[in-house]
Amino acid sequence: MTLTASQLNLTELFNVLVDAVVGCDQDQRIVYFNRGAEKIFGYTAEEVIDQPLDILLPERFVEIHRRHFAAFLASPIPSKAMGERQPIFARAKDGREFPAEAAIAKLRRGADTLSIVIMRDVTERRQLEAELRRQAEQAAVEAERNRIARDLHDAVTQTLFSVSVIADVLPRIWERNPAEGKRRLEELRQLSRGALAEMRTLLLELRPASLVEASLPDLLRQLSASITSRARVSVEVRINGDASDIPPEIKVSLYRIAQEALNNVAKHSGASKAEVVLTVGAPNGKEPHIALSVRDDGCGFDPTIAKPTHLGLNIMRERAAAIGAALRIESQPGKGTLVHVEVHPES
Repeated sequence: MTLTASQLNLTELFNVLVDAVVGCDQDQRIVYFNRGAEKIFGYTAEEVIDQPLDILLPERFVEIHRRHFAAFLASPIPSKAMGERQPIFARAKDGREFPAEAAIAKLRRGADTLSIVIMRDVTERRQLEAELRRQAEQAAVEAERNRIARDLHDAVTQTLFSVSVIADVLPRIWERNPAEGKRRLEELRQLSRGALAEMRTLLLELRPASLVEASLPDLLRQLSASITSRARVSVEVRINGDASDIPPEIKVSLYRIAQEALNNVAKHSGASKAEVVLTVGAPNGKEPHIALSVRDDGCGFDPTIAKPTHLGLNIMRERAAAIGAALRIESQPGKGTLVHVEVHPES
């Protein structure tokens, strides 16, 4: 059976909806108010019929809503979702403001145009979303704490244990073989410096604001020293140009990319040495650019079959995309890996 629009009883339909349905004339006066609207706003239909729509809005939004409403009536658009650019807020009879989702449609009735607004109170959903975000943030914080605890155990604690053992036996070694004692003393110095660098790196994770405060060359040197201590990989850092004025968002992203790349060197590459090169400038008259590369002499991998999540490639790509940088990863089995990222900051 096919029904025409005139055969449908829209009043009964609107009254079974839990959402608010509010009808307005061309002067933005309320001409219809369903039961859902009565429940959501706290007014009876008799209280609001022939009243301006303004009574359902927070006062600070009245003028801008009037302009948007008039522009919609004058447009050829038959319907639209409201709040596409900013959240919609409504006001109940008791003065309570609440976030809402709304849609508006035009109904032609002869020479008149009616506007039907369908609105839903999303307070509970927003509260649930906020609670879920809070829980997710707590889970992320807990996961980060666990990671830092593992790094403390796997890197710093083991390094300090080695320092303790060498310090205990060093006097006896020195008595028997001063040359070997001197070599062990140098090893003790390197281990101590590495443990200090590792601790500073972990403290940065606990206080991310420090990444913005420190210079990128210092951060890279500290990170490289911690990798040298943790994985016994010699990491050389070279800085070309003046890196003192790198924008904070670029600095943090480049640091995170270097961190991910060097973690791969430590965990997967089996490399004996690596090189970190930061270049800042405009060579040969080209536009200003910042380039960072991390190269190692490790086992390499086949980029066509490597899992992005395994080597953190997705993380590096996301970090690069966030600052509009170009990321290039080159590797072959047995021939090491190069991670190169380049960005052209706006002048």
